[in-house]
Amino acid sequence: MAIAPPHGFLAALSACILAGCAAGTGSSGTADDDALEDFIVETRSSSVLGADSHFTGSPYEDVGRTGLFPAHPPADCDIAVLAGGEDSFAVRMAALRKADTSIRIQALVFKGDESGLRIAEVLKQKKAEGLDVRVIVDAFSNPWLQTQWLFFDLKQHGIEVEGYEALALQWLNELPIPKLTPHADPDQPNKRFHEKMWIIDGETDHGVAVTGGLNIGNEYFRVNPQEPSAYWRDQDVVLRGKVVADMVAAFDRNFDYFVGVKKAKGIFNTNIYWDATRVVLDETGKLPIRFDTDPALVARVATLEARQPATAFRPAACRFFQSRPRFRESYLQQAYVKLIERAKREVLIANAYFVPTPAISRALKDAAARCVSVRLVSNSPETNDLPEISMVGRGHYKDLLAVNEEAAVAACPNQDAGIRIWEWTGQAPDEPVPTQGTMHSKFAVVDGRRSLVGSYNLDPRSERLNSETAVVFDHPDLAAQLRTALLEGDLRYSREVTPGMAAGFAAPEDVIYRFRKSIGDLFAPSL
Repeated sequence: MAIAPPHGFLAALSACILAGCAAGTGSSGTADDDALEDFIVETRSSSVLGADSHFTGSPYEDVGRTGLFPAHPPADCDIAVLAGGEDSFAVRMAALRKADTSIRIQALVFKGDESGLRIAEVLKQKKAEGLDVRVIVDAFSNPWLQTQWLFFDLKQHGIEVEGYEALALQWLNELPIPKLTPHADPDQPNKRFHEKMWIIDGETDHGVAVTGGLNIGNEYFRVNPQEPSAYWRDQDVVLRGKVVADMVAAFDRNFDYFVGVKKAKGIFNTNIYWDATRVVLDETGKLPIRFDTDPALVARVATLEARQPATAFRPAACRFFQSRPRFRESYLQQAYVKLIERAKREVLIANAYFVPTPAISRALKDAAARCVSVRLVSNSPETNDLPEISMVGRGHYKDLLAVNEEAAVAACPNQDAGIRIWEWTGQAPDEPVPTQGTMHSKFAVVDGRRSLVGSYNLDPRSERLNSETAVVFDHPDLAAQLRTALLEGDLRYSREVTPGMAAGFAAPEDVIYRFRKSIGDLFAPSL
């Protein structure tokens, strides 16, 4: 299936080759044992919903901790957990149709397929009604011709689409100009924009937002159940209340960043030429564009849009996080480590691309040594849209599972203590063939209360390269929904990794597999 990897690996790999792939473990300072110990001690010192002072901010004086959003009490944060892509599409479209003030959408991928075209149709309608409609996509992650035409169509209808330029000239905006581009970085082409934010009427008292792992495309919204490889498992949540303003701020500063980069380039500011082009198009008429669609999938999209899924909102203490490695922020890695290091009973993690950094590996093993039950599910090479990522991730399983043999874990009164790992196969035991595609979720549940849902993968790319967002919230009912989804749903479509399997993954005998893994290992810092 010809798709772009959802966390932008192929695009980033190209950028990595052009800009040079930096080695190391990232901005958290975990490259050696002493620095790792300091990071763990510092990070576990307070709650993820605790004081700002317990988070390490950007080393840039003009940024500092300004990128860190506050923790909100339950009165300021309503959250509902969505069951999957179908529910997310229905909720997103219902909010979009009701929009009366503004629409802000950011996604790594915004495809020009049946679901993306339907969304674009409503966006144009809302723009014509006078709403402020803005979109951000990742410049290197949307190569399909029909998708590029979709962006052009949005632009000619007056909708700003940052991360896109006509004639595939997106790369022009990626080139840093020393002394003009803020915090100019030669690695900028490898630092992708992976956030997922869908914000409707965010500046009003009735604003609503959706965030999580879903991009925009048929596979994310599970449009075609007849094509299992494009029928993905993913996780979103809906937010209401004052926390939505934090998402607005995150989106707006991303948008302003893109605009500022172009303004710094003077005559190469493409917005100048788009303004002139729109003046001409207003006189001559919009350029007619023909999009190819499948009538059966168009009908399926309409059926999904008409659904009215139940959304059980709960008031929950929460905090919205954004990590911007271009400013050397690491808030989401800190959030994960705080959650795991302070766990007392159980840590459940579903993460699509698991290549643990030293800090995450250390936190997971620390939890197991405290008699915490750690359960992890990630993709197998068979279901990963880039199998080499799973092959590299598998190389860490032996080390993680070895903690179960240590005396501290063996002595635990809790029989469930220790680390167990599952790989998503997309096939349930009672199914003759796989019925599900990639598992694209990124969420965690700790002690049946605290949860994290967002775009952040537990890999070096999300730690040190990709801009990411996620929300952490504290409510037992919401945690129970995610816990059930993982234990009763996700594990049903997964197989458990035994110590023997993990040993084989660490030292594979198959020559082709070993070669593919070695290629993945070569680019591990950018995975």
